[in-house]
Order: sequence, then C-alpha cells, then structure tokens
Amino acid sequence: MLTDAMLTSRSPWNWDDDLGSFPIADAVAVGAAVSTARQAWHEWADQSAHERIARLLHFAALLADQAEPLAALLARETGKTPADAAAEVALLPKKVAITCEQALALTPGLPSHLPDAEPRVVWRPRGVAAVLGPFNFPLHLLHGLVVPALAVGCTVVAKPSEHCPAVTSLYGQLAQQAGLGAVVQLVQGGADVVAHLCADPSVATVAAVGGRSMGLAVQGLLAARPEVVLALELGGVNQALVCDDADLAVTIPALAEGAWKMAGQRCTATRVVHVPRAHCARVVDGLRAAAQEWSDEAQIGRVISPAAREAFYAPWRRLPDGLLLLHGVIPPPERNNCAVAPVLALVDDASLRAQSLYRDEHFGPALIIDLYDDETEAVLRMRSNPDRLAASVFTASRERFLAVARELPYGQVNHNRPTAGARSDMPFGGCGRSGNGHPAALAACRIFADECVLW
Repeated sequence: MLTDAMLTSRSPWNWDDDLGSFPIADAVAVGAAVSTARQAWHEWADQSAHERIARLLHFAALLADQAEPLAALLARETGKTPADAAAEVALLPKKVAITCEQALALTPGLPSHLPDAEPRVVWRPRGVAAVLGPFNFPLHLLHGLVVPALAVGCTVVAKPSEHCPAVTSLYGQLAQQAGLGAVVQLVQGGADVVAHLCADPSVATVAAVGGRSMGLAVQGLLAARPEVVLALELGGVNQALVCDDADLAVTIPALAEGAWKMAGQRCTATRVVHVPRAHCARVVDGLRAAAQEWSDEAQIGRVISPAAREAFYAPWRRLPDGLLLLHGVIPPPERNNCAVAPVLALVDDASLRAQSLYRDEHFGPALIIDLYDDETEAVLRMRSNPDRLAASVFTASRERFLAVARELPYGQVNHNRPTAGARSDMPFGGCGRSGNGHPAALAACRIFADECVLW
C-alpha cells in the first residue's frame, strides 16, 4: 500500500506550475518492491549476459524514442535549460551501450565450462540493489547505477530524488514498457523510504549519489549491517589551478562554465580557483565579463527549489571577513523564487580558508579566487582540501600538468578543461570525503557483484 502522503512536484521556472502529486511509499510498499525484486532476481541472474544485454538495449531504444518528452519534462521539473536537459537525456542510451560493450568485460560472470584447472576470477551478482538518485542529474545518475546493476545480474529498487518524481516516474514507466518491470522497482519518497530500504534484509547493496549529510545518514542506517556494500558519491569542493603559463583565453571560459553552468548544481562544479598574483587583474576582469553572460537564465538555468536558493544565498549574506565580493548581488530571501546569478569573490585573508564558504560544498553558482605567489603553495592548498572529487590544471605544458596531477589526490584531474564533466566510459568517484572507494561510471558494475575465484 501507499501512504496518504504525497510528493507535489513544482517547476523551478514557475513555482505555481504544478506537475502533479505522487504517492510516497510506506514501509509496506517498500517491502513489496524489495520482495518483487528479490523474487525476480534468480531468474534474471540465471539469464545469460547476452539475454540481459538484449533487454537493456530494448530499454535504450525506448529511451531514445522518448527523448523529447523526457527532456521537456526534465527541464520543466528541475530548472535545467532545454539544452542541458536534452544533453542529459542523450546520455541514457549511451550509458546502456557503454555498459554492455565495455563495463561488463571488467566483471566476467560464471563461465559455462572451465577448459583448464587454473584459477579464474569471476563476478557473482549480489542480489537486490537499492539505488538512491540525486536531483541535479535525476535521470543520468540514477540510470547510471540502475543499468550496471541489471547488467551484472542484480535486480534494483530505485529511489529517485524527492524533488523529481514526475520525470523519474516517466523513466519507471519506460522501464516497464521495456519488460523490466519486475527487475526495476521504483519507490518515491524521502528519508523514510531510504530507512525502510536500508532495514530490509533482502537488500544486499546500497548505491547512492548526493551530499555528505545524505551519505552520513545512510551509513548510520547500515551501521549494524556491515555485510551490505555501500557505495557513495558525495560531491566535492572542486578546485582549479591556473599556472603562470596558462592561456587565459582558454582558461577563463572554462572556469566560468565550470562554476556557473547549470546554476552551479553539479557535483564537479568549480568552487575555488588558485591564480598567480601577477594574473589577478586579467583573471578577475575576464571572469566578471563572463559572469555577465552567465547571468542569462536561458544559459544558467535555475536551482531546484526556493529552499535551495535560500540555502545557497544565506551564507553569502553573512559574508565573512577576508572574503571580498567581486561580482554578484546577494538578494534577500524571496518566497517561491528559484532564480540565481553568478557570484565571484576573492580571498583577502588566509584565515578565510578555514571558513565554511571556502571549505564546504555550497550547491550554487559561486566561484572563489585564491591568489598565490608560489605554485607549490597553491598545490598544497589543493591537497589539503578534504572533498576531492575533481580538479583542473591550466597550463601550456603537458609535462607540467602531469607533474602537478601527480600531487593532486582527486578522483579526476583535468588539463585545460573545466572541473565539471565526466565520461561514462571512464571510472568516476571521489577521494577523501567525496566518496568511499566505489567509483561508478565505467567501474559501476563492480559495485553490484562480488569478486571470487574458481579453482
């Protein structure tokens, strides 16, 4: 059964635009979803990889066929620009292809025969997986865990972000049309639904993408169940280094895109950039000009909710000593408004680096410039960052980039590119507080299967 409680979806573009109400699953409904997935697991796991791939490719074809309505609903429900929504939806069939063509090769299943007596490593699907999705990429990141789990032979109970029930419900309907209704169960709701999933003894894996507070909460729910594999991607305070030989004509647009695209609501968005003091004036002038362009809502989009807008702006209204506001007007609280604009600031006192605005992830379009006199000093600052998901290094020298990259323990280090953006055909995960050692994307199949040896 479902509770009387409902999720009401509203559009960030117009908070009076009601996209509908969706029932929140209670403990009984969650239990039924897990039970259905558990009952379907053995038959699904016993199919050959070829058979599972065929089903997934059919799903990919349906997603491609429904790309336009998916993208339109995604933009309306999340505040993404139409271009950003279309780009996210385009990734869905690609994820299926990459998983089936490349990722599965990293997790070979049980062979039908063994030609010799030599030991062999194989991967066994673990069982029912709970997948918890975020709001910033509600389709791509949920789908990016659902597909690898299915591919290795697991079944899935997916809990999308409570901010995006409309577009994820459509995703679930397409999974049903693809004949995956038993192996992909979708439950809507918030923290209570997560608690029910984590308490169910049939759930063998929990894979989640979200903020650090979410990760700590889920870890707490599973504290008495160490046998459950927990895979977390928890965002980052992503930093960039501008070297003294950087091409600023390339660097400045990349910094602006990394910080302000999608209203800064990307786990890999650039939060801090370290700039040589001698380049300060040119970088500041360039980023101020770029901020004017990114102030266009048609380019930057909106944040997910009025509460998210307030959570972003509130710390900036209490601007700490040692931080100079270079660009942006920090508005007062405003009911039912999801609009934001680029913020640019400069560290004026070293003590500011201990402040929350510098150290913690703030999900919105703000970029902090931190000047340096010695590149080694700047690299040490980047190393001391505990939330190390993505970094960028801007330099004309490939050798210099590689030398710096060796010193940066981040999940991804980019050369002359924004911190934001990752590829599904590469592993993806953070270091430090940004994850717990279970990278996704190309490596995601390994989250849902156990490595074992046949000898």
